[in-house]
Order: sequence, then C-alpha cells, then structure tokens
Amino acid sequence: MILLSVIVPVFRVEKYLDTCVMSLLHQDLNADEYEIILVDDGSDDSCPQKCDEYAAQYKQIVVIHQPNKGQSTARNAGIKAAKGEYVCFVDSDDYVEPNTYSSLVCQAQKEQIDTLAFRLQLVFDKKQQPIETFTGNIQSACTGEEFINNSLSVHCFPVIYLIHRNLLIENNLFFKEGIFYEDVEWLPRFLYSAKRVMTSDKIVYNYVQRANSTTHPTTQERWKRLIADNITVLRQNTALLQTVSNPIWLHAMNASIITSILTIVSKHFYAERQSYIASIREIYPYPLQGKANFPFAENIKIRITRLSPQLYCFLRHYL
Repeated sequence: MILLSVIVPVFRVEKYLDTCVMSLLHQDLNADEYEIILVDDGSDDSCPQKCDEYAAQYKQIVVIHQPNKGQSTARNAGIKAAKGEYVCFVDSDDYVEPNTYSSLVCQAQKEQIDTLAFRLQLVFDKKQQPIETFTGNIQSACTGEEFINNSLSVHCFPVIYLIHRNLLIENNLFFKEGIFYEDVEWLPRFLYSAKRVMTSDKIVYNYVQRANSTTHPTTQERWKRLIADNITVLRQNTALLQTVSNPIWLHAMNASIITSILTIVSKHFYAERQSYIASIREIYPYPLQGKANFPFAENIKIRITRLSPQLYCFLRHYL
C-alpha cells in the first residue's frame, strides 16, 4: 500500500535536482510505501533526462513529462496521478530533512486527520533560519478554520502540509493555473475545507533562497501581471468572506495583499496610484485589519495603509 505521494514539479533546476531527489530517497519509509512523482514541466535543460534516470534506478520514482504550463499545472498533474493515502508537495530546488516522513504519516493515520502542518526553515548560502509559518503546537485536532484563524501566519506555503488525498479530490482542491500567486490563492480554499488539522514541531522542509525567483520579475509587463494576480486573489478572498463564520485571517491576509499591490505600484507605476487605489476600494472595504501573529513589519505596513494608502505609496516610492 502506498502511504505517501510526494509531488515535485521540475523546471530548469538541473543544479538543484540531485539534492532534492536524494533528500526524498533518504526517508524512513520502505520503497513500496511511498512514491516520488517528478513532473517534468517541459524543462529545456538536462532535467527531463535526469528524471528518467532516477526512475530507472529507483522504483519509488514516477516521472510525468508534459509541455511547459507552469507549476500549478504540474502540481495538478501530480495530484491526479498520485496513489498515496497522503500527498505532500516539494519544490525541486528545495529539499527535506532525512527520515521525517514516516512519523508524519503515522501521526496523521493515528489521529485520522485531513492535514498535518510541519515546520519550515529558510536556507541561505551559509545559514539556516526557521520561520514561524504558524504559531503554537496543536496537540488535538481542530478545524481548518480554527487553525487558519488561531495559528496561521501570513505565509502561504503548500509545502508544509501533509494532506489526505481524498480531501483534495473530493473538494476539487486543484491549483489555479496561469497565475504567479497560486499558493496564496489555493491555501485558504484548502484549509477551509479541512475538518481535522494538527501540527508537528518537527522541522521538515528546507526552503532554499535564490536570487532569480519568479516573484521578482524584471519587466514592466511582468510587474503588471503580478498586480493582476494579486487582485485575482484579493477578489477570491473577498468572496470567501461571505462563506466562513470567522473571517479574521482573511481580513488580515487581504490587508497584506493590498500592501503588496501598493508596494509594486509605488515602485513601478507611481503615476497611476490613484487608479489602483480606487480599484482596490471597489473590491475590498476599508478599514484594513492586521493580525497579532503576522510579522511586525507587515502589521506596520497595514497600519500605514489603513491610515492613508496615498501616504503608503508616497513612503514606498521615495524611501
């Protein structure tokens, strides 16, 4: 029986792929208890060949080749192909700690939970830095809404969750394709669907920091697209406000998204700031709300924007 499916989108990561795959092979699950699904997203380097070589050597590795359609499509292909009771996501330029998955699966099965959240650390050239993706350690199961309101910080990382595959399939929890911020769009839909959530204090995931991230575009066209994708997520979250009993995290997350939009506007489209501010006000009603477990700097940005979005744009433009 396959207990776990690890889904890994692969695109132009030939320098990092060996580290990622080796970390997934050094796990305390038997080879027939888990599968590593490498989804080659039309990579134009040596990655497709590497993936096939891994699959030929290790029986727990499965390879899917597809034309380049983006990380969301690759993850969705992995979800559809997965045979495991549980699913987790790993980005192909990151890696996981050795011998960590077995205890996570055991906890999830014992407690019969929909999802288990674990810890993440940032990896720089010469240091590692754990970050608070969620606060506290939930020893007894809670609902996804309780977790998202009481524990979740501003960080939207799909890679820190072990998820029962039935939850994804039965609730059609696939990633929205064709946008940059697919993680931020997907996370609340996923968590609000979960009925039983627990956490682990175990640091499992290593998030490697790279300078050429897709969230740091270099052209005006791509900055415009980043704004449009942020607005897409803002609209969705605003619609979700009407469907949940306690939307405190959604309000705070929307405030954070608004400051992200205005930060891009202030740096790249300052002359158009009034138009963007008007568009945001049509989607989401002020005043903005922060949240205690959000980072201090995030709450400061929210407070300034709540006072005056024009002032926030002015400060970010000139400072």
